[in-house]
Amino acid sequence: MKNPLAVIALSLGLAAALLFFVGQSMPERPVKDGTGPLAIQMDPGVTAPTTHSPLEWWQVYHPNVVNNGDLRQQDCLYCHNSDKSCNNCHSYVGAKQVVSSP
Repeated sequence: MKNPLAVIALSLGLAAALLFFVGQSMPERPVKDGTGPLAIQMDPGVTAPTTHSPLEWWQVYHPNVVNNGDLRQQDCLYCHNSDKSCNNCHSYVGAKQVVSSP
C-alpha cells in the first residue's frame, strides 16, 4: 500500500479490533455484591466491624494489617469464606491464596 491514508486507516482499524478483543477477554474485577464469577460474596447476616470502615481503605490495606501481625489470617476466616470473599479477589490480583485450616 503506497497510500499513507490507507495505511493509517488500516492501522487504526486493527488497533480498534485489538482493543475490542482484549477488552472482551478481561474478566470483570471482583466487586462486593457484584454479579460476575469473581463477585465478592459476604454473609448478609454478619455486619462488618468498624475496622472495615471505610471499605475502600480496608480493601487496599488489609494485607498490611495481616503482615504486621495486627490480625491473623485465621481471624479473618471467622466471618469470611475464603472461596467466596477472599480467593476470587486474590486470584484476580495474583496474591497468595487464603487457605482455611482443617
